[in-house]
Order: sequence, then structure tokens, then C-alpha cells
Amino acid sequence: MRDTNFDSRFLRLQENVYAQDKGRIRLTLLEEDLLDFVPEFSTKRLKVLDAGGGAGHFSRLCAHRGHLTVLCDISGEMLALAARENDKAGLQKQITLLHLGLHEPDLNGHGPYDLVALHGVVEWMADPESAIHHACSLVRPGGILSLLVFNRDKLLLKQGINGMLHSAGHQKNKPHGHLTPPNGLSPRTTRELLDTHEGSLLLQSGIRIFNGFFREITPDLTPDQWLSQERLYSRQEPFSGLGEHSHFLWRRH
Repeated sequence: MRDTNFDSRFLRLQENVYAQDKGRIRLTLLEEDLLDFVPEFSTKRLKVLDAGGGAGHFSRLCAHRGHLTVLCDISGEMLALAARENDKAGLQKQITLLHLGLHEPDLNGHGPYDLVALHGVVEWMADPESAIHHACSLVRPGGILSLLVFNRDKLLLKQGINGMLHSAGHQKNKPHGHLTPPNGLSPRTTRELLDTHEGSLLLQSGIRIFNGFFREITPDLTPDQWLSQERLYSRQEPFSGLGEHSHFLWRRH
């Protein structure tokens, strides 16, 4: 299996994630986690690596806060979209675009990085565990890894509740271009991987615990109401372990 390249899916990703409530919830809660648990995110100018950052939504969030950001991705189409959006926002000088994968050595030349963001990426890679280990190595001592991972436990729970568990493993029957990642990890597995490195786990939160839980039933809530509801329990167990994605903030020693 190869790492997934989103050249053929970038428009669908934009329409189905970032143009929907799910995209707003994700970016807002990621930013709030960083503001609440990483003081330097709001007080210093950081060197940020947005690894596999696609169209650059998180990179622009960082650049708006004054951080210098390196955005790398293996998708040329996603980077072209990021370049257009960066120009519109007047942030092209603060965001460096690199057509590179996470493991390519040229990334080291742009570091060291105060903050490495790996958001919704490892679950699309052939070897998620290796990606997490490598991301840890790119963080400077004292720096932060912001890791967002598709939650395999939540996927199994949703499949069971929606009567899909017996057929859940048939990825080969999925249509080309589907947006269900093939290699999600349980929060426990992710914590164990981080524990193999010298560092401290600052936070585990759940992103989108309630939104999109049922396939056929969608409560009539406004975007602000959805966000408020998600915010209530994102950092409280057992709910923080049941997000669509799990967000980990880890500081390297």
C-alpha cells in the first residue's frame, strides 16, 4: 500500500470536509486546544511545519497569528489550491510551500520546528506508526507535536450502531475517491506510540464526538450550536476517546 495522494480527490475533500460544519468544528477546536495548552502559540513567533497540510487551512490559521509556516504535501493539486488561497489572504510570504512527503530529508533543512502539525494525515499513509515516530523526531527539544488521528474505535462504534459492522472490513468495495481513511488508530495505540519517545503528553481531546454520529438522523442545530455542543465534552473522558478524530498535544523533552 502507498501513501494516499489527494490529486484526484482535492475538490471532494474541500466540499465534504472544509465547506461543512465538520471542517469548522475541527479547525476551531484544534486552535482552542493549542491556545489553552501551548502558551507559546499565542505569545511567540513559532516555526511551524504543517505536514501533509493540503490546501493550507491550518497553515493560514497559524500565519494569521504571525507564525512562519512550512506547508508540505505530496499532492500538487492541493498545493496549487493552497497557493491561490494564500495569495487571496495576503499570506504568501509567511507560508512556504514544499512538494514533499513527510519522510523526505529536505524538510530537515527548513527546521528546526517549534510546532509540527500532523493533522488527518497518518491514517492515509501506508505506515502510520512510522509517520508518528518520524514526526516526533522533527520537533525541536521543548517543541510541540500536534497530532490529529482518525479514531478507529469511533469508526467501529458507528459501524455497529448503524448495522454495518459485519461488512465493515470490505475496503475493496468502497468507490474510488471515498473519504473514509483506511488506517485509523485507536487512541490507546497512539498514546503508546508517543510514550516511546522522550516527552510529555499535554492533552488528548476528541474532535467531533457527536456531529455526524448517525447516518440518517441529523439534529436541526445551527453551526454555532454544533460547535458549542462539541466543545462541552471534547476533553472529558470517556467522550474524549470517542471523537471522529483524536487530538494529541505532545511536548518533546
